[in-house]
Amino acid sequence: MPRVVAARIVDLHRRRTHRRPAPPRVVAARIVDLHRRAQAVMAASIFYDVTGDERGAAVTTDTVKVLAVIEDDDTLRGEIARRFADGYDVKTYVGEPATLTALKELRPSAVLLDLQLDVIDGFEVLRQLRNAPELHGVPTIALSNPAPTATVDRVRRLGATELLVKPLVLDEVRTTVDHLVAGRAHRAAGRLRLGAMLAASGLVGREQLERALERQRREGGRLGEVLVREGLVGESDIVAALAGQMRIGVVDLTATAPEPAAMAVLSRDFIVRHRLMPLRIDDGGALVLAMTNPLDVISIDEVGMRTKRRVVPVICTESAFDDALAVYFSSRGKLREAGEQSQEEPAGPEAVDASIIEIVDTLLADATGMAASDIHIEPREDSLHVRCRIDGVLHDLRTLPKETQAGVISRLKIMGGMNIAERRLPQDGRTSFELAGGETADLRLASIPSLYGEHLTIRILEVAPLPPTLGDLGLAGPSLERYEQALTAPEGGIAIVGPTGCGKSTTLYTTLELVKSSERKLYTVEDPIERKVEGVVQTEVRPGIGLTFAQALRALVRADPDVIMVGEIRDLETAKMAADAAITGHQVFSTMHTNDASAAVQRLVEMGVPRYLVAAAWRCFVAQRLVRRLCPHCREAVTMSEQQWAELGLGPAPKKRLRVYTPVGCPQCFGTGYRGRLGLYEVLVLDEELREMVAAGGSALDIQRAARAKGVTSLRDDGVEKVLSGVTSHLELLRATV
Repeated sequence: MPRVVAARIVDLHRRRTHRRPAPPRVVAARIVDLHRRAQAVMAASIFYDVTGDERGAAVTTDTVKVLAVIEDDDTLRGEIARRFADGYDVKTYVGEPATLTALKELRPSAVLLDLQLDVIDGFEVLRQLRNAPELHGVPTIALSNPAPTATVDRVRRLGATELLVKPLVLDEVRTTVDHLVAGRAHRAAGRLRLGAMLAASGLVGREQLERALERQRREGGRLGEVLVREGLVGESDIVAALAGQMRIGVVDLTATAPEPAAMAVLSRDFIVRHRLMPLRIDDGGALVLAMTNPLDVISIDEVGMRTKRRVVPVICTESAFDDALAVYFSSRGKLREAGEQSQEEPAGPEAVDASIIEIVDTLLADATGMAASDIHIEPREDSLHVRCRIDGVLHDLRTLPKETQAGVISRLKIMGGMNIAERRLPQDGRTSFELAGGETADLRLASIPSLYGEHLTIRILEVAPLPPTLGDLGLAGPSLERYEQALTAPEGGIAIVGPTGCGKSTTLYTTLELVKSSERKLYTVEDPIERKVEGVVQTEVRPGIGLTFAQALRALVRADPDVIMVGEIRDLETAKMAADAAITGHQVFSTMHTNDASAAVQRLVEMGVPRYLVAAAWRCFVAQRLVRRLCPHCREAVTMSEQQWAELGLGPAPKKRLRVYTPVGCPQCFGTGYRGRLGLYEVLVLDEELREMVAAGGSALDIQRAARAKGVTSLRDDGVEKVLSGVTSHLELLRATV
């Protein structure tokens, strides 16, 4: 008999290192003493589920098993139907759009899905099955031709329970389906009766419970949700009843932040699928686990087996758990090579284990979910430490075992197109991370040799939507008016200046979105392209082949542009080309590294650009810094002291008491007290007087004094206004400005 290779979707690494004896070769589900637990709780034939699959409101022991088969091959479809005819009501379908609707109405016990369909994409069908609420919890077995690891990974992420590889041995397919269906029934049996508990507590009457069950049968959903929606009980009532009956603790996830060490012991997929969240590891080494359904003993057993720790369950509300998921997790994605068009596995001298893929993808998904800009993977003597930069400040993300270091680094280097055999020299790479929602985050990788191995830094280029207006960036009042006035000019240069990481690119991209139209042609030259802007021709410099900023700019001015964006002015040649374009009828945007707006003039002169050309070409210089926004959920009002006012360098403190806000920290802001960032701006528009001063040799200090006399506010002044308005703190202003 030919051997069927069944690709496990979950815990491949565990399967390789620890094989438990089982009758079939294809093990469909982890069943931990299910019969013992099922018999212990099966005192009646109907069991009410608190959070599981409650479409029928009850799981009966004599339900007819229904198998749905989606297969375009008539021969194989018929063979499967005959093999399962003795124990299942087999419903067969071809791959067509109407199939999903039929499955939602059928609500089968399991689904067999061939990924190689003729009319529609089998992977898209798999994704729709995963997202259909009516089919939640239904085991889906994917059938496929022999496929690389990348395809197996994709199938797992789309929610398949198993992947069976053709040619199929139908006896083993039958064994797999039987185990999955039996495991689902046992899990339902392993959950105690919510309705009985609520009735025993006196919260609902028997008639009210029956009406709620009937409505659940008609409309679907969970029994607890129906009871809450009917106004019969509140979420807190359900939680209190279960906690009292089970003598367990209650946790408020809106006020309790999980510890990173605890979150690291379980994967994101497992947490979301089982609706539980690790909170902390207590002094005795036990894992404190928040659960929406602490009656789910099967999940508790599986957590204990995965973590090798004693599990202490506590109960939380459904809404608090959903809020916590939104705060701590984002949509799951997958790592892929930049520009990847197929699912072929990337070549490399080392095979990457699926557990390493899970670790890497979880790290990237966590970081993107928290809006991190960078990830630092730092080898240490006895561990692999991971930190991420959120709102400009580094935070601990994970501490991984030392034995995962080689696999994690190799996985990222392979996908980034780097040489995994070279560990002695610095390298650069690039790849992308595709989120489940369809967005793609571009990643830039840089490795540096260190004492305990290669240190890897990953820069996450922006995937969040741009702020819709300049005001959302932080520009306001006279500064916004001056900048908008500069944008109305048909030609001339506008430069955004400041240190690395101060938000210059975001300001430029937002500006491009505002000035682009169907009547104008826009070009950009960037290193790298940080955002894709529809309707704009974007070019990335490649110094290795001679495509520099100056070379690309020289070509663009011959391509009939209206607007040109130069990512950065770094040298004299680029500066002169940009100035020449600005005085020949083009609107030019760029960035430079200077401390303030007036210093940008001096910087261009120091590069070698003639003063007359600087005065003629450039219309506006915008200095920028970023400060963190105070979290609106936890900020605390205080009165600014005279010492704090003196630290800002604004002269004598006013007699009026000024109310400001300070950071506190809550789960919504990961305990930092801040959430998001906004800009501080100094907008200097060169009028005739300032142009003459620049051309005549005026210093940066002279230009600054003249600008202040015209009402141009400094970065510090703009920051003071934002502190007094309550959007940032006094400490943030001192950190970001001089």
